[in-house]
Amino acid sequence: MNTHTMVLASTFAAVALAAPAIAHAVPDRLGLTARITDEGEPLTGSHAFIVSLHDAATGGAEVWTETITAVIADGLAYLTLGDDTALDAAVLDGGPLWVELQVDGTVVEPRLEVTSAAYAIRAGVAEDAERLGGLPSSSFLPKGATLACTGTQKVTAIDPTSGSIVCGADVDTDTTVSLAGSGVATTAARSDHDHAGAYLPLAASGRTCTGTQKVTSVNADGTVTCAADVDTDTNTTYTAGNGLSLTTNSFAVSWAGTGSTNSSARSDHTHAEVCPTGYTSYGTGAGGGSPLCIKRVTAAATYSAAATDCFVSHAGGQLCTYAELRIGATVAPTQTLSTGYWMGDRVADNWVLRVNGTNTLDFDEEVEVVQTVVTGPGSYCCQRGH
Repeated sequence: MNTHTMVLASTFAAVALAAPAIAHAVPDRLGLTARITDEGEPLTGSHAFIVSLHDAATGGAEVWTETITAVIADGLAYLTLGDDTALDAAVLDGGPLWVELQVDGTVVEPRLEVTSAAYAIRAGVAEDAERLGGLPSSSFLPKGATLACTGTQKVTAIDPTSGSIVCGADVDTDTTVSLAGSGVATTAARSDHDHAGAYLPLAASGRTCTGTQKVTSVNADGTVTCAADVDTDTNTTYTAGNGLSLTTNSFAVSWAGTGSTNSSARSDHTHAEVCPTGYTSYGTGAGGGSPLCIKRVTAAATYSAAATDCFVSHAGGQLCTYAELRIGATVAPTQTLSTGYWMGDRVADNWVLRVNGTNTLDFDEEVEVVQTVVTGPGSYCCQRGH
């Protein structure tokens, strides 16, 4: 066989399945009828065919192929495509296709274009036009995996993507209305109902007073009655109570004390305690606290004179204790302690303490009161702020 010439008596015809599962189902095999000659003479007998589909008239990509052995009678070959290799939607996707035949290993040219048969054209519109009522399939939800609810749940929605139903509690089981208010009626009312006789009507006019007059009453028709402002105080007789003074018609607070501030204070107010003049303060004394007050006093010759001088001449102070002077020497603003100054710690009969003559950070020198007379330095006086 040197030269083959292929002539299609019928390009493609649909071949129905022997027992289709669904009535009127579109067949999934195709029939191909071809007249094949060899140097003008029709072929006869059994021959091997390779049928392939391509996406171009020449070259291109092969999208499907199948090998078939068929008997040719008087040059006519009747081939059924799709028995061994499926012809599905991935192959017949609507794009252009060309069929190529090989007979006994020889390619028959040219390739022939695949065109629609009457059944296939009808099948292209049958699904949308007949089964979907003329609407495209995109107008319908897909068939979901979940199409029923369990128990007492009810369908509340349908998922637009999966087509499955969404289930929820049955909201129709409540057959009562939650009634509010103080009445005893158990029937529901329209939202636009009225209460005749329960409320005053809304008067079209006569709802305001003019000038300085005020509303004295509301009438049954919704209008108001106006009269002079009865709140005008015409009483000119006044009496000043405790803590007040009266001059003509003007009241004033009766201020006491020595300050000049003329604003009143809460009865439970507090005052930050301060140190007397000349004393150094340690601590703020705010909110009722008492700051420690220390003052350095000169020219106290004896312990007794120093103690008397603190109390009489320095605002009721007392000689500072050892602990108080430790605060003054170590807490800002620190005191610069001077040696030989009297303190208030008495250690035994006739023995007292003075600031140490050699170490002012220790300042616990013991001296005998009877024998010690100092012509100089002085003392440290302490007290709490007030």
